[in-house]
Amino acid sequence: MNMKSVLRPALVALAGSALVWSSVMGPAAAPAFAQEHTLNFRDAEIQAFIDDVSIVTGYTFIVDPEVRGRITITSQTPLTEAEVFQVFLSTLRVHGYTAVRTRSGAYQIVPEADGARSGARPNNADLGEQFVTSVIRLSNADAQDALRSVQPMVSQTGSVNAIRGSNALIVVDYGSNVTAIETLLGDLDRDDSVMEMVALDNVSAAEMTRIVERSLVNNRNSEQRSENLSVVPVASSNSILLRGSREAVAEMVSLVRRVDAVSESNQTFRVVRLEHTQGESLVPILEQVSRAVTQDGGEGGAVGGGRQTSIGYHEATNSIIINAPADILRELELVIRQLDIRRPQVLVEAIIVEVSDTTARDLGVQFAVAGSGGTVPFASTRFGPSTGSVRPDLLALTGAIALRNSKDEDDKAASKDLSASAIASLLGSRGGLFGVGGESNGTVWGVLVNALEQDTDSNVLSKPHLMTLDNEEANLIVGQEIPITTGETLSSNNNNPFRTVERQDVGVQLYVKPQINDGDTIRLHIRQEVSALVGPVSSTSTDLITSKREIETTALAENGEIIVLGGLMEQNDQLADSKVPVLGDIPAVGRLFRNESRSTTRKNLMVFLRPTIVRSEEDVRNLTRRHYDYMVGEQRNATAGESSSLESVVNMMLNSTAPIEPRAEERQP
Repeated sequence: MNMKSVLRPALVALAGSALVWSSVMGPAAAPAFAQEHTLNFRDAEIQAFIDDVSIVTGYTFIVDPEVRGRITITSQTPLTEAEVFQVFLSTLRVHGYTAVRTRSGAYQIVPEADGARSGARPNNADLGEQFVTSVIRLSNADAQDALRSVQPMVSQTGSVNAIRGSNALIVVDYGSNVTAIETLLGDLDRDDSVMEMVALDNVSAAEMTRIVERSLVNNRNSEQRSENLSVVPVASSNSILLRGSREAVAEMVSLVRRVDAVSESNQTFRVVRLEHTQGESLVPILEQVSRAVTQDGGEGGAVGGGRQTSIGYHEATNSIIINAPADILRELELVIRQLDIRRPQVLVEAIIVEVSDTTARDLGVQFAVAGSGGTVPFASTRFGPSTGSVRPDLLALTGAIALRNSKDEDDKAASKDLSASAIASLLGSRGGLFGVGGESNGTVWGVLVNALEQDTDSNVLSKPHLMTLDNEEANLIVGQEIPITTGETLSSNNNNPFRTVERQDVGVQLYVKPQINDGDTIRLHIRQEVSALVGPVSSTSTDLITSKREIETTALAENGEIIVLGGLMEQNDQLADSKVPVLGDIPAVGRLFRNESRSTTRKNLMVFLRPTIVRSEEDVRNLTRRHYDYMVGEQRNATAGESSSLESVVNMMLNSTAPIEPRAEERQP
């Protein structure tokens, strides 16, 4: 038997035993070295080494099946548990393995390639010999440039990647390498840029900014060296602000000054095409500014040189034509640039809610006793209507019956008139009619009971809305025009009447003028009107009655918030009792001589408002889509799920064969 093969396992066992013995000795046995250990391994199995380190440190190790081999460690001085663990990590790294800490606190012993893919930062440990993941965000340096600089420092099993969107690097490597990379990137990610302001004499700041930006784009397109240079116009002082590396800024300052110097010429006119503002409204403002600038220059003796300034407007192209000295020309261009901006819009949505309830009760008794042959009635009761309805006229009916057999022509005519009046009152009455009557021995008599109870509920909801520009008036009318008689003239023969009629709007009207203030607070001057046709004044009149609810006020509202503009809460109780004196007060029997009416009217009216600021094309598109989908859904509900006519019209206008589908959350079942 080979003596060497016999002694090697014995030495391994002896080394392992010595390590374990020194780590488990109590304070009485080894007080000076209770927490220190001496490592001596010669050609030992790596599995046995992992077991001994686990006993010393108390850590749990999960060993990959690929981990195998032999190790040799020589130590002359005792080591603490932390130092033992660092020696353990260094030994694993020498042999191509690494320890990766898991969330449970255990360590996975895996090959380096696997450790790089699953590297994570431990919570409480020295990171030097463990794989960690670090996200390094850069503030000034470019992530791609930094990637090329640190790649040589990454170990063979580590990795580094750049995230262009967030300008950051993700480094997975041993902790010692990551620390060195972070230090290097800290030195690289320094802002060494300078800022320089250049005042312009002949070229406007906006135009010079476009020249500089176009120059930078051309340099990038021609693959020339592109500096991190930025330019910002300062319109108030007609200057530009340059920021970048010292060399790039100095070069660009020299270029800007040369361009500004050679731009001084005798050109005194300029055509400015407007993008958002109506040019006709700007001409008076520019003329006023030019006069003010010329007067200020006259006091100083320099501006304008005594030359006349002219300003014109070309409607077809919405352009302003200016002919003025160069200094006045620059001032006017600055005014135009600040006024020719896209103005925001405001969508104003008004909500009018009216809830009303009207109840009425009417109970009355009439009786009449009359003699025939022209004898006048000797007893009767008659009460007028109190609830707006027509009460049957018992006297007219009794008179018509009493005079129907008379031979007198006047009595016959009176009987016809009374009959017509009685029939009209019966046809116009409402509720229940109960009565009895007759004629006996030349006496006509009758008793009539009229009972009415009515309950009317009303719930009206209106939502007019319209969109307008900031500081622009807008008006919306949805309703009818009804004729209202304003005058009537007869001829000299009291015939051929001439009537004058005025048309009046009846319906929903919304007038608004919004003004957007700082902080998206909207000042609104608004007039909201809701009117309706009630009916004629009476059954015999052609004059009409209209109801009207109107609010005119000025209010402040936040963007998208609903506010209450005003309203009315009203309750009207009416009690009307009519009776015959003395007889109406008799208990029980007095009911025949009394008429009682009760009516209650409740009305709740509220007007709400919601303004919404619309600044961009996306805002307009979203609002349009929301209202479009709502109308399409309403039409589909009305047509039992069939295609909407609105969709057909829009598709025809767009010359599209594919229907416009609503969004998924608003699609009707």
